[in-house]
Amino acid sequence: MTQRIVSLGFLLAALVVLAQAVAIPQGNGYQAVGPRAFPLLVGGGLAVVAVIGVVQAFRPGAAGARESEPDEAGSTHWPSVLWLVGALAGYALLLVPAGYWQTTTVFFVAVARVLGSRRPVRDVLVGLVLALATYFLFDRLLGISLPPGLIRLAI
Repeated sequence: MTQRIVSLGFLLAALVVLAQAVAIPQGNGYQAVGPRAFPLLVGGGLAVVAVIGVVQAFRPGAAGARESEPDEAGSTHWPSVLWLVGALAGYALLLVPAGYWQTTTVFFVAVARVLGSRRPVRDVLVGLVLALATYFLFDRLLGISLPPGLIRLAI
């Protein structure tokens, strides 16, 4: 039953996001990407995932269709949850003073570690590549300023 409720909740959230995104006024004609492009992209992605979840939840024999579901609270590893919440709080606090790409790299490594990764060199490299790619996409290509932080990029 829980899977059905959650999947329907995500579908409702997707519909709300899409309805709100459509209500955003389109920018001037000279803009390559208007202000509603990303909300529509997020809402569309959420809708696709939600529809998949709804189909799986209401499929005959699905885990959410059984009456006797296992207790999920007993299987939650609360120390990991607390570490993730702490990492997110640290990310929010350090984003502006330390900079986007630096804080995002450290956040990626911390989350990977909490989720079980034991390959720190790979985590740093992947986190750095993802952080720099999103930094250049938003800051340089789209013109959306992200905090440069302590080490400003020369490029």
